Amino acid sequence: MEFHNQALDKQNIFLETLGFEGLVALDYEGHILALNNQAKSLLPFDKIAHKKLHEALTFYSKEGQHPIHPNELSFNKTLETGAVQRDIIYGITTEDNTLIWLSFSSKLIPDRPDIHMLISIQDVSPLVNENKKLLDSKQELQLLITSLDDIVFEVTKEGVFKNYWTSEPDLLFYEPEQFLNKNIADLFPSEMAEKTLPLINKALTYNKVYHMEFPSPFDTHKGRWFKLKIKPIRTTKDRVAVVVSDISQKIKSLEKIRYNQHKFNQAFHFSGLGISLTDTQGYCLDANNILSKILGFSQEELYCTNFFDYIHPDDINNDYLQRQRLLKGEMDSFTLEKRYRHQLGHYVWCSVTTSAVHNQCNEVSFFIVQLQDISECKKNLEILERQKKEIEIVKIDLETKVRQLEEFNHIVAHNLREPVSNIHMLIDELKDENRKEVNKEYFRLLKSSNNSLTDTLQELSEILEISQNRNIEKVNCHLPTIFKKVYDQFLAEIYSKKVILTTDFEIEYLQYSRIYLESIIYNLLSNALKYTVPRVQPQIHIRTYQQNNSTLLSIQDNGIGIDLPKFKSQIFMFRKVFHRGFDSKGLGLFITRYQIESLGGKIDVISKPNNGTTFLVNFLENN
Repeated sequence: MEFHNQALDKQNIFLETLGFEGLVALDYEGHILALNNQAKSLLPFDKIAHKKLHEALTFYSKEGQHPIHPNELSFNKTLETGAVQRDIIYGITTEDNTLIWLSFSSKLIPDRPDIHMLISIQDVSPLVNENKKLLDSKQELQLLITSLDDIVFEVTKEGVFKNYWTSEPDLLFYEPEQFLNKNIADLFPSEMAEKTLPLINKALTYNKVYHMEFPSPFDTHKGRWFKLKIKPIRTTKDRVAVVVSDISQKIKSLEKIRYNQHKFNQAFHFSGLGISLTDTQGYCLDANNILSKILGFSQEELYCTNFFDYIHPDDINNDYLQRQRLLKGEMDSFTLEKRYRHQLGHYVWCSVTTSAVHNQCNEVSFFIVQLQDISECKKNLEILERQKKEIEIVKIDLETKVRQLEEFNHIVAHNLREPVSNIHMLIDELKDENRKEVNKEYFRLLKSSNNSLTDTLQELSEILEISQNRNIEKVNCHLPTIFKKVYDQFLAEIYSKKVILTTDFEIEYLQYSRIYLESIIYNLLSNALKYTVPRVQPQIHIRTYQQNNSTLLSIQDNGIGIDLPKFKSQIFMFRKVFHRGFDSKGLGLFITRYQIESLGGKIDVISKPNNGTTFLVNFLENN
């Protein structure tokens, strides 16, 4: 089939219904019979010649730009049903893959045997693209409006409402038909209108934006606050945009902030605690009067202060470590007891609570530091602690005195009773005895009992003197010197027995009675030299050292030792002897114990038979 443009010569047939656009003639099956030059410029002629138009090209919908099935095309429907289709827009792609938009109208030609249907085509790409831009703009405007919580009014310079935009119609004070084309003065109270109208005129006159805040004038919005923003519309000279924003939440937040600020200021300035705001480096940002009183600095001096410069050196490290934990978010606050240097130079004990204040980025902005002066409390605690120690010492002393009195009563009851009874008995015997030889023996026995009684009384006198001495002078004793003095007294015995004697004076000085200290070392060294094992070279080690704030003296030997399970309770008793064949009265250890206990100390012994003995003297708190 050849194209014959003569078929389009009688154009008046189509002018009344289609107009002069691109024209395409189709047969009964939809094959293209002919097309005019304008149609050739719009359609790819080489691709569609001798083909059915609805199958020759791919057509796209205007909505969504997706391909349309040939059976759904408007001109195919005209072929099938004979119905006229007008101004149906489809898109096609050009040779350079550009999408253009064409408007198609189709109609059957029943009185033409050579042409069955005629299609008119018009390029509407500019119109479609412009409409698309308008739709996009409209959509953006709709999105913008729906994203706003505000109401926007278009108002004339006289105060007449011409238009509005809002995503929340419920925010409007009136229904639209009640306020559009109405004046502000007719809708709102006179007080509000009198303030708003001048601002509209000023905005237009000076081309500036003006603001106004006001409470709701209507019961329907009672308790709510609004903000007016009056802004000139640049495309006009007599209209403004009035933006109404609901600031009720903002007002409530501001009120809450002001209330919290007021509470904080009251707590800050009128608290019974010293309070400071410090930055993360320790510099004072603000401080109250109580802190000035605690540390002795004026407000002006505190503002120039870094508190780390005034913390006691022994307390600063722990405080720094705790602040680092605060900065890392490991805890919310911490409380420490630490000392601050007062402006006068002395240190003040404080209980300090530090908490962190964070900004919107959850970073520490500054610290709130609260100080309570506990110096008096610390002083009282020290006094109580000292009194407790004194009471403990008194208790120990009383217990010692009671035990000593019990021992003394026992000594009086046992050690004096026998010689006194003997003396009474011998005197009675002498009354009735006339024989010279017998009387001589009685006198010898009487003298022996009298000597025993005198010795015992002398020993008891010495013990009483020790226990009742309240004015024992304490001096700074040099232990190595005192030991040397005692050592010289035993020099001959040490050489004769070839004793290996070693010393280790870790503590060289002791505040003590010099006479008692010489006596204690003398008696203990005498015991170590006396009770040696035959044919075994004696070894004695003397040591002083510190333990639990007390000075200890130990004298250790490798002598015959003591059976402690058998004699432990009698070791330091009056005239108790545990080894036969030695020149011992059992008085030295008893006196030594009295001397040590009279100054608040203790003595103990560690020993096993044939395995040596160690005497431990604890001088207790040696201050």
